[in-house]
Amino acid sequence: MGIAMTAYVVKRLIYLVLTLLATIVLIFTLMEFVPGDPAQAILGPTATEETIAQVHEQLGLDDPYLVRLGDYLLGLLRGDLGESYKTAQPVFTELMARFPVTLKITVFAVIIGSIIGIIAGVISAVKQYSIFDRVLTAISLFGASAPSFWLAMLLVLFFSLKLQWLPATGSYGFEYWILPIGTLGLQCSASITRMTRSSMLEVIRQDYVRTARAKGQVEWKVIIVHALRNALIPILTIIGTQACGYIGGTVLIESVFGLPGIGNYILDSVNNLDYPVVTSGVIFICFWCVLINFIVDLLYAFIDPRIKITYGFKEKKKKKKAPAAQGGNA
Repeated sequence: MGIAMTAYVVKRLIYLVLTLLATIVLIFTLMEFVPGDPAQAILGPTATEETIAQVHEQLGLDDPYLVRLGDYLLGLLRGDLGESYKTAQPVFTELMARFPVTLKITVFAVIIGSIIGIIAGVISAVKQYSIFDRVLTAISLFGASAPSFWLAMLLVLFFSLKLQWLPATGSYGFEYWILPIGTLGLQCSASITRMTRSSMLEVIRQDYVRTARAKGQVEWKVIIVHALRNALIPILTIIGTQACGYIGGTVLIESVFGLPGIGNYILDSVNNLDYPVVTSGVIFICFWCVLINFIVDLLYAFIDPRIKITYGFKEKKKKKKAPAAQGGNA
């Protein structure tokens, strides 16, 4: 890795830290305007003013805004996300206990959606205006437009209630994950199919693709090596966007299928005015989203030749040895 590429990585890391800092301050500030009293929610409607005041003092709710923000930032530097008002348990422990569920759904949904979406998008672009293109475009449009909770309930009605092939709720085995992962995988593949198709249509009309065909290269090599590789930048962008959305947006899927993920945990905390869980939960999700975008930025540098050249990823060319001088004189 050259100096220029190191500067590229450092620049992206600085953006990551600044984005996280801005997100922390924004989320913490927005929680100031949430109506309701956490102490009242903890103690119940029969609590007296004295007990509410004691809880306020115990939790530091009456401290100035800047003092509480500073204490929260210092806690984050120590890896402390606070304690839940409801359970008195560390928020980090509660989040990490539920994160594997959300991560499993996200990873497998994005992998399945990427494989299906890229293959379908390439076929749709290569066979433009054919029956395959029209069918795949219609399916992708439906998948991208259908709400996730509606699609999830539709799959439950068909595969769980009517056919009785798969369980409707729970997370006790492999078969319990098929429907939630399949729901998000179908939606993910729809968006990736549309992006792959549009990106491939722009690339396959370029001069270098026509040149590759004119040189007699095999068609599949022209499509995969020359066209798809140069169309990957927008495809990677939509894959990263989908992954970020699923990390924090699986609450509806988790609710429909009864999965104990982060989305359900944060939603319950909103209803209970559990500020530390809501604030730290959103920041936890933002951290993973920013990290995913950082990884996507690094992948850009490996895929796009222009970034390689700009930031010092040029391939070292092998020096050709000079031909040996022939002995003897004319």
